[in-house]
Amino acid sequence: MLATPASAQGLYARDAKKQPGSPTWLRELATLPAFTPPRLADGTPDLQGWWTGPNGGDDIEEHDYVDISSPPEETYISDPPGGRVPYQPWALALRNEIRAGLARGWPGEKTRLYTDPQTFCLYSVPRATTRGGFEFIQVPGSVVMAFNFAHYFRVIPLSTTPHVAPTVKQWMGNSRGHWEGNTLVVDVTGVTGKNWLDQVGNFFSDNVRVVERFTLVAANTIDYEVTIEDPTVYTRPWKMRLPLRRGRSEENWENACYEGNHDALNARALGFKWFPGVAGRGGP
Repeated sequence: MLATPASAQGLYARDAKKQPGSPTWLRELATLPAFTPPRLADGTPDLQGWWTGPNGGDDIEEHDYVDISSPPEETYISDPPGGRVPYQPWALALRNEIRAGLARGWPGEKTRLYTDPQTFCLYSVPRATTRGGFEFIQVPGSVVMAFNFAHYFRVIPLSTTPHVAPTVKQWMGNSRGHWEGNTLVVDVTGVTGKNWLDQVGNFFSDNVRVVERFTLVAANTIDYEVTIEDPTVYTRPWKMRLPLRRGRSEENWENACYEGNHDALNARALGFKWFPGVAGRGGP
């Protein structure tokens, strides 16, 4: 039995069609008529239900065919123009070093040296959201995001309660939400810098701040915009913008991913390095 939706298991030929990203979504978004979202008893927009993200995200920047699991894709980046992460020079060099050590098919690769933290069942914001496959549950004072992979969940307080101390770092960070009209705005701090934004080494540090905006723009579509700010790594804040599509609960299967699984153990035995992180901080 497949543990994830079949679309995530697709195999692609070299002539596979380019998968849509931010440019295609922005063109579609511009054609949508004005939409008044359904509301809960408290008057807030009803976002409840199952939502899925784009099929892909191997590389959040636009890229050509990589391998049978990675078709050509448009960029996920809506700003800056050109769809590239605005890295500082040292950070771009590190990203390229990681990419050269993945044995995925890029020119100039070395022996495989690195492995995606997701292999170890580790997710973080915003990658967990762009990957999709979660349920929105709205309760008084909070919004819950329950993911159908790895048993992850987020409880997002809708309050002015301050974030926890900046020294506390977590995989999913520390979220605070509020409504701006029909848009749920989620401010996330305290995200550990040990994870990636995709499978090919695009990264951030533990100084990152993520601001997510969820707007129901059609009965079955959320406009998801995320702003990523990290002065340690990037030259400026930047954005991704993508659609989240409504799914059916029966299409979302429980996907158990446990620390200590054989893939993770085998990866360590083969000598794959954990992402080295920023400022010399190593992994476990």
